[in-house]
Amino acid sequence: MKYKIWNKTDSLITPIGEVLTPQQVIERHPAAGLEGMKYIIADQPISMAVFMEFEATKAFYKQLGVPITDDMTDQEVLDAISDWEENPPAPEPTAEERIAAALEFQNLTTLPDLSVTSDTEVVSR
Repeated sequence: MKYKIWNKTDSLITPIGEVLTPQQVIERHPAAGLEGMKYIIADQPISMAVFMEFEATKAFYKQLGVPITDDMTDQEVLDAISDWEENPPAPEPTAEERIAAALEFQNLTTLPDLSVTSDTEVVSR
C-alpha cells in the first residue's frame, strides 16, 4: 500500500464510504489537530484505510527492520515502509525446520554409497 502524510485540509474517505471533512476528522481524532502531529493516510481513494501517527509508525517499522535513517524525508520513510510491506524479508527458518534439515542430512550421510555397474547389478562401495 502506498502512503502519504495527511495535509489536514483534504477531506478523507473511510472504509465504509463515509466522507469526512478535516473538521470531522479532527473531532473524531483530536490529536490530529495538534500542531506538529503528522498522520499517515493511504494514497488511494479510500484514504482512511489507514490513519497512523507518523513518528510512532516510523519507530515501529524501524524496529521491525525497515531501513529507515534519520536523514530521510517523510516521503522517503513512507516509501521505505511501502517497499518493505510489498517485499517482506524471507522468514528465518524455525527451530523445528532447522532440526528436520539436520536430521535429514544426518540420514543422508549414513546411507551406503551405491553405484550401478549394469542394468541389473548394484554394487556397494
